[in-house]
Amino acid sequence: MTTAIQVDLSVDLNTMDETGLPWAFLDEAPDPSLIVAGHHIVVGSGAATAVAIVVDITGEGIVHVQPMRGSVASNAHLLDVDRASSV
Repeated sequence: MTTAIQVDLSVDLNTMDETGLPWAFLDEAPDPSLIVAGHHIVVGSGAATAVAIVVDITGEGIVHVQPMRGSVASNAHLLDVDRASSV
């Protein structure tokens, strides 16, 4: 049985802005308190998910992320200990 992966920030991983990074709006995160520059989170939409590092959050509430290579499971060690055990 596979556990569903909870996405911290819905991001279209194929869309990039002028920074060359995928982005999303902070206020669309289910729990915006998890979205902190320098922290790893789970991003994506649908079946396309990844662990990513939050690069920055602009004054306008735009979050830029850098997805890590590999699956969420293979990068679970980058997430908080409590969350890694649920992946």
